Amino acid sequence: MDSLKSLLDQKKYDLVLTLTEGSKSPNDLFYRISAFIYLGKYEDALYVIQDNQSILETNLVSLISAHINLLCILGRFEQAYSTLDYYNNLPYQSQAVEEILRKMPQVIALEEKKNSQVKYYDDEQVEQMLSSNISEDVLLGLDIVRKRDVLSFLPFLEKVMLNFPKQSIRNYTLMLLVQKEVDRNIKILHQGEIIEVNPKLLTAPFTSITFNEVIRNFDREFKDPTLSQTATQLFSEYSLYLYPRDYKYTANELTGIFYLIAKEYINDPVFELEDYCDTNGLDIYKISSAIKEIKDIIEDF
Repeated sequence: MDSLKSLLDQKKYDLVLTLTEGSKSPNDLFYRISAFIYLGKYEDALYVIQDNQSILETNLVSLISAHINLLCILGRFEQAYSTLDYYNNLPYQSQAVEEILRKMPQVIALEEKKNSQVKYYDDEQVEQMLSSNISEDVLLGLDIVRKRDVLSFLPFLEKVMLNFPKQSIRNYTLMLLVQKEVDRNIKILHQGEIIEVNPKLLTAPFTSITFNEVIRNFDREFKDPTLSQTATQLFSEYSLYLYPRDYKYTANELTGIFYLIAKEYINDPVFELEDYCDTNGLDIYKISSAIKEIKDIIEDF
């Protein structure tokens, strides 16, 4: 039987729900939540959280993000803020949890603003958002464009991809064009170099063989679910930053790199760089250099 991650990738959401029914495993429950979300059954996903709160709190990084985002999707913004207060009052767990708690107020505010105002913006206002140097403005503009004729905003989207200071925002813009299957050559500033791509010919992010192999390694090799989920979140951010370029490290190297970074993020006092590299046949100098490089990317994300 394929793994639950593989089944989600294959869009076999009903099968994931069947396999996870009645399970009290945190890992199974998160996949169950994801399956409900993919099916648009947001209330059912929220029920899974409410019925299994204490179990899911073993992985606060994933839980906080899923819980708050679900409440925002359902338009329950006051509840989202009160739920965030609850998580803020829990005992300190790790740097990764603190980071997600720090980001969530902005997430709620942005979703609330989008929910209340999106239909009132005319095209000129949307163009002004896309011309802004503020990330939140551009993200709101991208969300509105997603529901309109993307080609009519293409000159502004191209400017975002060439001029916006943050790589993540430039890549979010490219991903919108990939989703809309825009069939023309587009230039994007990528890690200091202007490259030309055709969005229609690009595969969606998070679907490559290497990405899925690394995620499977996390699930299979990491004994601590919190470590696995933290590594997955950090690796996803790094993958988004690289998109549409390929990784320059092998799947085994990426597994080790994010294992070691995630241990630091969850406040694990044992740093195993030398032992891990020796045990897994990895070049300690290459891995050490990669960890520094990728941590800088993540912190700038």
